[in-house]
Amino acid sequence: MRYLIISVIFFLITTASNRIAAQQERLSAFDYVVVPDRFDFQYERDQYQINSLLKFLFNKHGFHAFFPSELPDVSRCDGLYAEIEQVNGFVWTEVSIRLLDCDGILFYQTKSGRSKLKDFAKAYSESIRMAFESIEILGVRQGPLEILQKGGQDSNSEETIAPDAKANPKSNSDRPLGSNSSEGLQTELKPLKNEAVTLGLIPDVAMMNFKSFEKTYLLRRTDLGYQWYREDGQDLIYEGKFFVVEKMLFYEDKDQMRYLAEFTPQGALILNREGQRVVFEKAN
Repeated sequence: MRYLIISVIFFLITTASNRIAAQQERLSAFDYVVVPDRFDFQYERDQYQINSLLKFLFNKHGFHAFFPSELPDVSRCDGLYAEIEQVNGFVWTEVSIRLLDCDGILFYQTKSGRSKLKDFAKAYSESIRMAFESIEILGVRQGPLEILQKGGQDSNSEETIAPDAKANPKSNSDRPLGSNSSEGLQTELKPLKNEAVTLGLIPDVAMMNFKSFEKTYLLRRTDLGYQWYREDGQDLIYEGKFFVVEKMLFYEDKDQMRYLAEFTPQGALILNREGQRVVFEKAN
């Protein structure tokens, strides 16, 4: 009897794991997700910051999320389109998140998230975050966007770029060494791609979360290198990027100050700032 119970439990766990892996692969195959700036049940754009929250959650958990006005020139059917389905209730606020393909066919739907909070903004925030747990557990990692070429080039040609290049043009520019640069860094820095991973200087991951002094940070890999963000409510604030110089890893912040950086075997990030070691612990 005990063997039968163990066998059933093992079968259920295996089945669930296979289902999660299949969903992860299916969602990761798409390049991006579009979040509308107004859902049918809203009276104005981004009412209660619902749309901004959903876009933030998608970006945080492996998707390339855009509002329609932000979407670059990409193939319409390379993306998914987000909807929120609301269930009317007198006592609670209940929602689920739906992902549709370019033909309007339902591709994925989350479990329902429910909140009994009376404040609408807080109720939507709680219920959407609860519903999004169904997506978060999948571990989706969408690849780089395929940008369609314009102008005199072949209309069928495509260019691969990361959405961060559009969202943060200042952060992605190659800036010259200024007066704030660390002494001795006169070598031209090249954007980090595979070199640091090959040398074992940085984890070979698409995204990784860190914590330091009760603040949360995100390390994100793009086609232009590894970039560093700070989470601020529902926003990701660009903080800096990483470079390799003569087989050493450096971090450059948004003020163009550069510091030696290293990752410990346990995954923590250490920045050497003016003789002080600032540690960012791995959060997941």
